[in-house]
Amino acid sequence: MPAYARKTPLILSVASLLVLPALTSLVTTGGMPPGFGIFPPQQSPNVPGFHPLALLIASAIAGLISAFLLFPRRFGFKPAPSAPVRAEPTIQRRFPAWFWPGAVMCIISWIAMWGQFAALGSLIHYTFVPLWWGFILAIDGLVYRRTGGRSLIAKYPLRMVAIAISSSAGWYLFEYLDYFVLSNWYYPHNDIFSSAGYLVWFGLAYTTVLPSIFEWYNLLMTFDGLRNRYAYGPKLAPSRRAWWIALAVGALSLIALVIWPFYTFFMLWICPLLILTATLALSGYWTPLTPISRGDWSMVVLVGLACLINYFIGEMWNYWSPPNNPNYWKYDVPFVNVLHVFEMPALGFFGYLPFGVMCWVWWLYTAYGFGLSPYIDVVSAGDETQESSMSREAGRQRQRAGERRSGDQPHPGAQPHR
Repeated sequence: MPAYARKTPLILSVASLLVLPALTSLVTTGGMPPGFGIFPPQQSPNVPGFHPLALLIASAIAGLISAFLLFPRRFGFKPAPSAPVRAEPTIQRRFPAWFWPGAVMCIISWIAMWGQFAALGSLIHYTFVPLWWGFILAIDGLVYRRTGGRSLIAKYPLRMVAIAISSSAGWYLFEYLDYFVLSNWYYPHNDIFSSAGYLVWFGLAYTTVLPSIFEWYNLLMTFDGLRNRYAYGPKLAPSRRAWWIALAVGALSLIALVIWPFYTFFMLWICPLLILTATLALSGYWTPLTPISRGDWSMVVLVGLACLINYFIGEMWNYWSPPNNPNYWKYDVPFVNVLHVFEMPALGFFGYLPFGVMCWVWWLYTAYGFGLSPYIDVVSAGDETQESSMSREAGRQRQRAGERRSGDQPHPGAQPHR
């Protein structure tokens, strides 16, 4: 299949995330949701309050997810072989040159944000971006030291720039979708910058989302015990029919999200993932879910945990940052807006697990669409080994799909994606 033909479904799936909600809103209500286009988004006045049944159901789901993470052997996972795969090389190096400047920048910005020192004047408004980029540099330095010299910044500085740009565009997409659930999160400090100033500043702030998650993912992957904990599980290889069903469920959920925002708000974190991942799989591309076909769940689990850890810290920073932080956010979700940890309802932290996978999938869209290398895992294997592994897995996936379409005959056009 020509390269442009394989990219067409990717473009259409992203377009559907933009068009379907707007079209559904226009058809069902004759207009856009209240507050649409006001940036940054503000609190909706009509969000339903607490409901004990919703909390009970959500808590049961959260308990099941927790059991899976804490007791994977109860879900069919096996212990690692006697000679588990280890990150190579294992000799630690000194911290790289950017570690200490990053750590210092993070700490100074942190102190300035929480301290609200009057002497700093309006400079306090600009602490969010250096706080997070200093944090990213510091975590990258930890990865560099633990892997013996491999990290995203050390090996792929230009790719990190692309990831940052992709991150900003991806989070703006989520801000757009947030309008249709009547602002599950909002930014009350909307009088610090002009409208244009907020767009520019938030665009810079959003560059930190994917890089920080990917850095945490690589750091977690340096721990053999944690990585191998989820590497020998049940093998799950969805058929093309299953992926088509996932795509349909994602699209229908996106429509339902607009029609019944209070009852389906949680699908905001799931339906984009279903649509985009299913499209990648049906087009024969590698995704973080591809290794599950051979029982390796480590990538999808650890990127979810990376996102959870990353934004537990982020929620802490956010909580004590007002009143001069323009990026300060609050939540107002229906039915379960109780038992807060910082500003986040406790159950809301479980949404970070699928969001971590979503972030990786979004980066794959950027990489595949613009012909960039999608590789972000600097720990599991060397560059060529890991990328060729991804290519082989994607090639086998396309070949299996071709065999099913042609009566179990090899598909002549199934070539590994590079």
